[in-house]
Amino acid sequence: MQPHQLAYFLAVAETGSFTRGARRAGVVQSAVSAAVTQLERELGAELFERHYHRVSLTAEGEALLPRARDVLTALDAAREAVAGARGELVGTVRLGTISFTGPLDLAGLLRSFAARHPRVEVHLRQTTSGTATSLDDLRSGALDLALVSTPADGLPGVALTEIHREPLVLVCGRDHPLASAERVGIGQLAGEPFIDFPTGWGNRAVIDHAFASAGVTRAIRTEVTDFALARTLVEHGLGLSIFPAGAVDGPADGPVARVPIRESPEWTIKLARPAPRREGTAATALARAVLDAARA
Repeated sequence: MQPHQLAYFLAVAETGSFTRGARRAGVVQSAVSAAVTQLERELGAELFERHYHRVSLTAEGEALLPRARDVLTALDAAREAVAGARGELVGTVRLGTISFTGPLDLAGLLRSFAARHPRVEVHLRQTTSGTATSLDDLRSGALDLALVSTPADGLPGVALTEIHREPLVLVCGRDHPLASAERVGIGQLAGEPFIDFPTGWGNRAVIDHAFASAGVTRAIRTEVTDFALARTLVEHGLGLSIFPAGAVDGPADGPVARVPIRESPEWTIKLARPAPRREGTAATALARAVLDAARA
């Protein structure tokens, strides 16, 4: 059993596909398929059920998954320890992120970090299914760090550090009756069609809580997973939405209006880390860089 076999197995397990697993690992698909097949032969068990466009773990694969992560984490820790004795920083950090990071210049931060620590590989993974999934991946060891949006101050198995906070605002088309309002109360939004993110996304949790606290039932007609599409739908009069204030760019007289909400719900970005902490020195260094950039 070789480390690269476990790494390829993990890539396929986490992406649900040999094609995507090979892309993540940076090798051709045939290399991944061969390595996984050899691993299955050595273990005497099938690790994946092969479907037409995806794969899923068998019971044996599920049993191997946490052990494979442990082995690869231990190998990274060994490399980090030896490099640390020479005053170097090496390793791999898997960083999850939401699509909008407010004023945090994530690309610039990663560029600066790479310049300072050229032997650290940062694997950035933007969530396609929300903060809830990123937190699950953090607990399972699939991620080392994650930028998340959650109203919670504490969660099982996760340590949260707030790095940014801003108000949520109503976004509507210029021809909507509320577009010219100085501010709007949640009670005024009853019965309006809404465009929002699916359950499991941090901003959805905050907005749902705000409406529930006001005793208002919201009519969610459309669910999307990025602000750009939500904004386009709002521009075309297909509903209202609620965004972090910083996510509504463009001129003041543009096609959408930004209206403050009287109850002042807030959206936060937090750095999430496993608790108890198990991250290596490379992940610790990246976490420190994120916190420093957020304070700057």
